[in-house]
Amino acid sequence: MSYKVITSSETVRDIEEAVFYKEGLGVYPENVVNFKQAVVSTIRKLVDSPKIGANLSARIDEETEIKYSVIDDYILFYEIEADTVKVLRLLPAKTNWMNTILKYL
Repeated sequence: MSYKVITSSETVRDIEEAVFYKEGLGVYPENVVNFKQAVVSTIRKLVDSPKIGANLSARIDEETEIKYSVIDDYILFYEIEADTVKVLRLLPAKTNWMNTILKYL
């Protein structure tokens, strides 16, 4: 079964900000490219295998259907609804991502 993947405008902005931040820190250009490719690859994999991510409810005290996947030093959050995967956010792992993602519960 193939799923339809919808990437939110927030996620697109998050990806752009992550790339801007990495470039600003002087990360080697090839590592920035590798990061972008990893993000795109992960999102593409959701078409065929959206259940590969970990369940967020195992990490927080809330019951949720949100899943996550770690990409370098970022976390990609998404939710499966029937035959659609909604990519919610790409947030830095070292920030207080929980406050941001709890808005989706």
